[in-house]
Order: sequence, then C-alpha cells, then structure tokens
Amino acid sequence: MRTPGTWKIVGRIPAIPVAILLITIFGALLRLEVFVERYGTLDHPSWAKVLTKQAVPLVSSLHPSAFRWYRVDRPYVGGDPINYIKYAREMRSFYQAHVREPVFLALTRMFLWLLDDQDVAVSFASMTGSILTIIGAYLLGAAMLPRAAAVVLAVIVALEYELISWSVDGWRDDVFMATVTFSAWAFVRCQRNPSRRNAVFLGVATAAACLTRITALSFVVPGFAWLMLDGAGENRFQRARMTTAAALLSGLIVAPYLMNCAIATGDPLYAINYHTRYYRAGEGLPSEKPVSAASYVSDKVRARPWTAFDTAVTGLFVQPFRVKWTGLDGWIPFTRTILSWLSIVGLLRWLFIPEGRMLLLILIGSLVPYALTWNVAGGGEWRFTMHTYPLYLTASMTAVVFCWQRAKELWRQPSWHGMAISRSSALRWIGGAAVIAAVIATYMSLPWFVVRETIAAGTDVSVETGGRDATFFGAGAGWSEPYTDGLTFRVSRTDRAVVRIPLPRQRDYQVVLRLDPVAPDRQHRAVVLLNRQLLATLLLTPNPGRVGAYPLLLPADKIRVGMNELTIVPDTLVPAGSVGSRYPFAGSKDLLGVKLWQVRVLASADSGNVVIR
Repeated sequence: MRTPGTWKIVGRIPAIPVAILLITIFGALLRLEVFVERYGTLDHPSWAKVLTKQAVPLVSSLHPSAFRWYRVDRPYVGGDPINYIKYAREMRSFYQAHVREPVFLALTRMFLWLLDDQDVAVSFASMTGSILTIIGAYLLGAAMLPRAAAVVLAVIVALEYELISWSVDGWRDDVFMATVTFSAWAFVRCQRNPSRRNAVFLGVATAAACLTRITALSFVVPGFAWLMLDGAGENRFQRARMTTAAALLSGLIVAPYLMNCAIATGDPLYAINYHTRYYRAGEGLPSEKPVSAASYVSDKVRARPWTAFDTAVTGLFVQPFRVKWTGLDGWIPFTRTILSWLSIVGLLRWLFIPEGRMLLLILIGSLVPYALTWNVAGGGEWRFTMHTYPLYLTASMTAVVFCWQRAKELWRQPSWHGMAISRSSALRWIGGAAVIAAVIATYMSLPWFVVRETIAAGTDVSVETGGRDATFFGAGAGWSEPYTDGLTFRVSRTDRAVVRIPLPRQRDYQVVLRLDPVAPDRQHRAVVLLNRQLLATLLLTPNPGRVGAYPLLLPADKIRVGMNELTIVPDTLVPAGSVGSRYPFAGSKDLLGVKLWQVRVLASADSGNVVIR
C-alpha cells in the first residue's frame, strides 16, 4: 500500500526526518511533564535537573486542560516497579538466571547509573520505551503506508493520553510495546525485501522483544514460520534463507538467558512459569508452588472448555480493542469513535494484503499469553495490552489510506463503467463477509454454552443483562434493549417477558430473580411461569437501596434438559411517560413492566442456603 516517492526537502534539510524528530521531542516532553507532576523535579544530576525544571514548562500550556496528573506520595510501591528497582541494583550480568527478563532490568540499571542511583531510574526506563515507540510507529507506518500517514501515526502515538500517563510509572510494558512495534516493522521489511540487513534487524528486534517478555515467543516463532510460508514469487527462496538467518540470530541472542535459567532453576521458561502462582491465587487455587504455564492453561481448558474458549476469544479479539481509544478525545472530540471504526476497517483490509496478514499474526500471537488471564486478578490491566495499540492505530491509518484511494478512483471514474471487480475478488469479499458474520454470531452465542457448562459443574452463575445477552433475552422475548442506570437492566415491554436458561439436567434448581417494578406504587405482584406452567406469584417489595431479590425453586418435574423459559408477568403495565424520563429507549405512551438485572442460578437446590447480595 505504500506509495513510492522522495522526501521533500526544505532547503537542504529533509522535512520528514525533522518532523519525526520534533514529534518525538514533543512526545518526550509531554511524558516528562507527567513525571514532574507525579514525582517532582530532580536536583541532580545536572542533565536531569535541566530536563525536569526547564524543559517541561515548554509544553505545560500545549495540551488540553483536561489532561491532569496528580502527585504520587509513595512512588512505585504496591507493584512490580519497586521490584524492578531492586532487581536492577542486584543485577550482576545481563544473562543472569532471573524471574524477570534482562532488557528492562538492564535499562533501569543504566538509568540508575545516569541518575546517581535514584529510584526514578525505573520511570526513565519505561519512558524510554514509550518514546521509542513513537519512532517505531513511524517506521512501521512508513513500511506499510504513504509517509504522510506514517507521520500522522507517529503524532497519534506521541499525543495519546493513556500512553503518556502510563509511560512514567516504571512498568516494563512500555519497553515491550516498543520492541513489538520494531519487531512488526522488521517483519514487514523482511517480507518485502529479504536482504541481509533486514534479516539482522529482524533478528535483533525479535530477540529484544523476547528478552523483555519471554512470552513474545508467542508471536516471534509463528512470525518466522509465516514469513517463510506466506506468499510466492521469485524471492520466496531468498526470504526463507534470510528468515532462517534472522531466526538463528534471534535464537543466539536469547539462548544464553534460557540456558542460564535452565541451569539455575531447571526450567528455561522460568520467567513465564513462575508467575502462574499469581493467577492461581487470583482464582482461589493452591499457589504455594508454581505450575508450568502449559499445565495452567491445559487445566483450565480441560475443566471448562466452553468457558476457556469464550475467555480466550474475548481476550484475543474483544477486550484489548475495547479498552483502547480513550486518550485522544481530549485533543479532538469523537476521535475515539472515528479511529476505532477505522481500525476495524483496516484490520479487515489486512486480510487481503501480505503485510497485513503478517501484522494480524503478530497482533493475535502477542495476545495469546493474555487470552486466558485477562479476567483473573489484575490480569486485565490496560498496560498488559499496551503493545497492541500501535498496531491498532496502524490499522486505522490503513483504512484512511484505503478509503482515500477508493475515493480518488471514484472521482476519476464517477460512473460504474470500468469499475467492475473480478469474480475472484468479489468471491473473496463475500467469503470474508460470511466468515466475519459467522464469527460474530458464534461469539454472541458463546455465553449460552458457558452458562450451561458452569451450571453442569455445580457452580453458581448469573445470567446477566448486557452486551452479549441476546441468547437469553433477545428475539421476541419481550424485553427492551439493555440500558444502564447504575447497573445494566432490561425492561419488559409486553405483558409476558421471557428469560431463557440452559439447564443441563432434570433436577431441582434454585434461582434468584433480581428485578424491580418500573412503577412501585402501581405494580405490586408478578406471576412467574416455568415452561408455561405456573411457578410462583411474587409480591414486589422494592427497596431504593438495592435491586429486589426473589428466590425461586425450579422443581425437577417442570424442568426440560436444554432450554427452559422463565416467563415474568407483571400485574399491570404502565406508560413510560408516567414514570419520568429514566427510560430513554421508550416513547411516553410505550407500556413497561419490570426491570430485570439478572437471574442467578445457584449450585445448591436447597432454598435454605440462599444468600442474597
């Protein structure tokens, strides 16, 4: 997609390198401002004093007033940064066997030397990774896109509020983001031009990623394999040779660390496997001794395959994407919405170009270690998927360029004459659309199987209203769309609203309905049917401080194996206009019944053991 051309020259100065230099300096100053706001200025050494006391004021008035950062009274306490400082001071050799990979520790140790052994060295180490990502984003963009789009990409990375905010907190994730971005750039370069120089770039970049987080193997190894297999042409043999050379170089750089870990601990992947204890503790499992990551994952998959699959799909494709895009609206309103939708278009576009398929593999592969842990303890922190942001933003720029090119084609050829696409292209687009539709439908239906599996395992589970609740509440069930009023609710809009529940066996089940009447002064009862048979009449007793809770016993003789229907029939429906403006989805004359938060299915069928929260 990159358009050839030469750099414009201003006098004798190349414009684009100067632009990238200025963008990087501005991004660095924004990050230094956050550092000063949180941790204060530095009195020594002299270079740090100049940066924090004299350079930072240059940008204080050049960002939105909404960008504010607050003083941290106890820096680095309560997380990994304080340990990075300790480990960096204790570091005796680069390839020492250690629970933490060496790149970030070595970088922190270097700044400890430059900053006269001050703890803030860890902030400068993480800040360095964030600043380098600005350059890496430009290089990646320039390898994929016109250089103007690459410059815009660098600007976005430099100005993004979340990237700026996280950059000085002393986490290694900023450095990992930089190494992933440079690795992606190196993969694309080697794919296009498998030269010796590009193979060296690729080997060094991927080794740096692995020595920052050894979990980078999840995208590095598949990336090397894909580079040799994807595509055809005269340079395929040359690409295979250079890829092999790059892989060998990367392996030679990484191997001493793995060998030292194996010698000292008996486990070359000690830095991965050690941390399973943290996630096991977060799940309430025995955590005194670590288990291997492979065992941890296989145990989860064997115990709850549907739950593991749903968690993995969400962790790979949904959660990392959903939590991004929040840091640009302060500069330009609605940027979040525009860029996120453009990114979706760009990711789809990547399916049809070789470099795009490579970046998709890197993106997905890099998320594999996160896929099954994002919902455990603190595993869902924004920083864990920080490294994907430059890739998502590159996809946004890909969509901008793609749409611009199509628009120019239409401008030059306004009629449909000559614009016909080939049959093979049409089939590819139709097939791609069908696959995407099938994936979305599968993803939306997964909660049904997760709930059924959890009930079968004898564990409490909640059937909640929300973004993926259509299999329980949708398709003519009589409910409104989900809406948020503190919690997420659906409101019954007919005299009979149905909740579908998957029950794996014919036995007694205890459930708790969490619902409230829309108009407590006029709605006092609700009848509940199970599979169209009378189950109970609820006396609605709303409490302003909490959602009503109504325990029910579902008797075995009324249960069906598979889908079961709980039908809720309020004693009357009331016009939405008579209960205020809290229901924006409804017109003033629309009739409403009860608002439902969740149906909780309990492991025990004994009503005496019900605990309402």
